[in-house]
Amino acid sequence: MNDHLLLTGGGTLGPVTPLLAVGAEWRKRAPDAKISWIGTPKGPERTLVEAAHYDFHPLRAPKFDRTRLWTLPCVIPLFALSCIRAFRLLKKIEPAAVVSAGAFVSVPVAMMARLLGIPVWLHQLDVQPGLANKLMAPFAKKITVTWPESLSAFNAKKSEVAGAMARKMVSAGEPTLARKRYGFDENKKTLFIIGGGTGAASLNDVFAIIGPELEKKMNVLHLTGKGKALTTLNEIGGTYVALEFLAEGIADAYAAADIVVARAGMGTIAELAALGKPAILVPIAHTHQEANARALKERDAAEVVTYVTPQTLLQAIEKLSGDENRGSVLSDNIRKLFPLNADERIAHDIFTTLGG
Repeated sequence: MNDHLLLTGGGTLGPVTPLLAVGAEWRKRAPDAKISWIGTPKGPERTLVEAAHYDFHPLRAPKFDRTRLWTLPCVIPLFALSCIRAFRLLKKIEPAAVVSAGAFVSVPVAMMARLLGIPVWLHQLDVQPGLANKLMAPFAKKITVTWPESLSAFNAKKSEVAGAMARKMVSAGEPTLARKRYGFDENKKTLFIIGGGTGAASLNDVFAIIGPELEKKMNVLHLTGKGKALTTLNEIGGTYVALEFLAEGIADAYAAADIVVARAGMGTIAELAALGKPAILVPIAHTHQEANARALKERDAAEVVTYVTPQTLLQAIEKLSGDENRGSVLSDNIRKLFPLNADERIAHDIFTTLGG
């Protein structure tokens, strides 16, 4: 059996961490299998992919912007070129199957895989299906979704609810290692701030204002995103630590966290669910993240701040930090959101289909 698996996605870490979970599960079933990845040339995914020892292949692909239809005449020839490049990469890689969880870089890969007779598995992470997944859906052999609400957007005959997936390694953290590494005070609670794979400049600006106040009361580990570090954040000092990116040690950071402030991408939400972390979600306005955050709020599984100012965010953090019972409720409810073995189900389905 050809057990070479191709994962594709990137641009942000939203579709990346779930796919890494699929890759890890695939390796359990086929320890000697080769795993490759097609991603964006300059996205944040390459560091994590290469850390997992997968072959990385960059592919330029245009983004379809429905709010700027006048750009379509330029997008079409660029997309055609991406399809040609994707075709060549697939002929070179020769995968047995392709798995995507979204991203425009995956669209030409899925289309060309179908042309070459390579089966495609597609996972819908967010409540609201994105355009990339809608474009890939007709070319997919199987579609799985995280949320039951998403099923109606896809062909019922080849779609099913599978839940979410989280990297198993995030559950293996040691809180004491993180506290020692960053010089944290054991008598303070720890706040972990994740702005997403590419960071969040607007959140960084807010925390530059409220950071000194938070540092008096909490340990703070703040991931700013590559190239988005602010001098003001680094100058807070004490038990406020700002880093651009964290690959090694992410599990320890999660383990040490009493509260997490994060965007509302499904990769992060799945890991918060796996760990049962009380969270304050700050979704990016006018994006699919709003629907994700709303789904958690309706299930009382996270606090959500949509109108972000230094005052509103500081109040939300201080309120949750001072209410142990509320933290326990959020922790219990986020653990119950959905099954967390979608990676196992997808890997098993592919393995069975390929004759493993």
